[in-house]
Amino acid sequence: MERWQMLNRGLAPVDHVLGAGLDLLKKADLYEPFKDRLYRVSRSALERNFRSRHDLEVLGADNVPAQGGCLIAANHQSWLDAQVLAASSPRRFYFVAKSDFREWPVLRRLIDLNDSIYIRRGGDAQGLDEVADAVRSGKAVVIFPEGTIPGEEDIPRWEVEPDTGLLKGKSGVVRVALATGAPIIPCGVSGTGRAFPPEAYPRLQTFPPLPRPFPITIRYGRPIHLKPLRREPTRDDLARMTRQVMLAISALVDHSRDYEPVTLPIERKTRPSSLPPYAFRRGAPTDGGENGNRAAEGKAPLGVLVLHGFTSDIHCVDPLVAPLDRAGLPYRFPILRGHGTHYRDMVGTTARDWYEDAENAFLDLAAEASRVVVVGLSMGGLVALELAARHRDLVAGVVTVAAALRFQDPLAGLSPFLAKVVRFWPSPNTYNDPDLRRRENRNYPKFATDAFVSLYAYSREVPNLLSFVKAPILVLHSKRDQVITPQSANIIHEKVSSADRSLVWFERSGHEMLLDCEREAVVGTILEFIERIRAQTTA
Repeated sequence: MERWQMLNRGLAPVDHVLGAGLDLLKKADLYEPFKDRLYRVSRSALERNFRSRHDLEVLGADNVPAQGGCLIAANHQSWLDAQVLAASSPRRFYFVAKSDFREWPVLRRLIDLNDSIYIRRGGDAQGLDEVADAVRSGKAVVIFPEGTIPGEEDIPRWEVEPDTGLLKGKSGVVRVALATGAPIIPCGVSGTGRAFPPEAYPRLQTFPPLPRPFPITIRYGRPIHLKPLRREPTRDDLARMTRQVMLAISALVDHSRDYEPVTLPIERKTRPSSLPPYAFRRGAPTDGGENGNRAAEGKAPLGVLVLHGFTSDIHCVDPLVAPLDRAGLPYRFPILRGHGTHYRDMVGTTARDWYEDAENAFLDLAAEASRVVVVGLSMGGLVALELAARHRDLVAGVVTVAAALRFQDPLAGLSPFLAKVVRFWPSPNTYNDPDLRRRENRNYPKFATDAFVSLYAYSREVPNLLSFVKAPILVLHSKRDQVITPQSANIIHEKVSSADRSLVWFERSGHEMLLDCEREAVVGTILEFIERIRAQTTA
C-alpha cells in the first residue's frame, strides 16, 4: 500500500465526521451560507500565507475578464496550484478535478465546497458538458490541460515536451472553448513545484510533508479567442489548437523555478556516435535467423541489453550469451565504468557514470532493434529499472536479478562515514556453491568505498522511479542471497506500475544467481520471459 493510501485510510474517520456535519448543515438550509463564508475566510488566509511565506507575485491579472464565462488554462506543478490560484485570483475561480478524488477522504469535501467539476480520465463528454454549462453561466473555470502533475502519478517529469517543458496538453480546454465561444486565458504558475513537489505530497517521500518557503509567481497572458469552425473539429484541429494553448502557457512560466530547472528547448539524448572506450560491447549476431538481426531489412523487432553487478563485469552474466546467439537476438553487454579492470579503478565512479554507460549501450542497441528487453543483475538491476522508467517507449520488458535495493550488511547505512576513513573494503561472499566459492575469483576482492556510497544513495533513489515502470517485468531473487535482502524483490514487485509482473523465488542460490547453484533454472526463466516478449512484439 502506498503512503498516500495509508494516509487516506487514516483520514477516513475524519471524513465521516465532516460528511455528517455537512449533511446537518444541508438539512438546516445553512450549507450555502457556510460554503460562501468558508470560501471568503479561506481565500483571505491563504493569500496572506502565500504573500508572507512565498513572496507571491501576480502579473497580468487585468487579462482575466472581470465578468462573464472564461477558461483559465494553467500549467500544473504542485498541489499548491489550485490553492494559490484561488487565493490570488481577481475573481472567484471554479476548478476541474479528476473523478478519482471522489474517493479521497476529506479532500472530496473541500472539492465539493468549492463547487468544483469532476472529470473522468480518458475522455468524459458528460464532464466536459458540465464544464461548458458552468462557463455559459458566467463562471471562470480553471483547467490544467496537462491532466496531472509531472512526477505525481506514473507520469515522470522527463516526459515533458522539449519545447514547452510541460506535459502534452489534453484537448478538453479547447473543446469547451469551441463549444461556448469563451476566451482561454493562459496562466503560468512558477515556483510551486519547488515549494511543494509531489515528493512531499501525495507521495510522502520527503518529511515533513509541508510547503517550503520559495517564491511563487502567477502570470496571466492575453486571452486566446479560438476561431469557430464551420465543421466538426478533427483530431488534427484539436491538436493544433491545444498546442497553441500549451505554448502560450509555457511562455508565462519561469522554468528556472521548476522542481528540476530546465532551459528550453530541452535536449533529448540520442544514440551516441560511438561508445566510450570503457564500454565493452558484444557485436550483434550476424547470422540473424528468421526473427533475429535484420540489418539488411531494417531493425530487428527485439534486442537485449544485459547489465552486470557491482565489483564484477560481464562474466557474471555470460551464461546469457550463448542462448541469445542461438535465438538470433541482437544484444549488448557493456562493462560499466570502473569495472572489469582493477578495483582501484572504481575510485570516483558514481551511479550516474554507470547509468550513462548503460544508456549509451541501450541507445546503440536501439538503433538496431525496435524494442529492448533490459536484464540487470544487482547494481545492474537498479540501472535496468531506471532505463525502463526513462525509456518507456523503447523498453519492451525488464528483468531484475537480485536488484540491489536493500543491503543485508547493517554497516551499509554507515558507508558515507566509513568512506571518509577507509578507502577500500573487502567484497562480500556472493556464492553458496562451495566449489564456486573456492575457485571463482573474477569479481573484485575489494571495492572503493566512495563508489559504494554512490551505489547506496542510488538504491534509495530508485524506489521513487518504480511507479514510472510500465513494461512487463520479471523479478528474480534468492531467499538465501547474502548481499541483498529478499525484501528488495517485494518492493519492486509491489511498486512498479506494470500490469504484467512476475516474482520468482529461488531457494539455494547466492547473490550471483546466474553462476551459482540454480544457474540453469535462473537462465531458463529469463530466456522464457524474453521469448514471451519477442512473441508479443512480433505478433
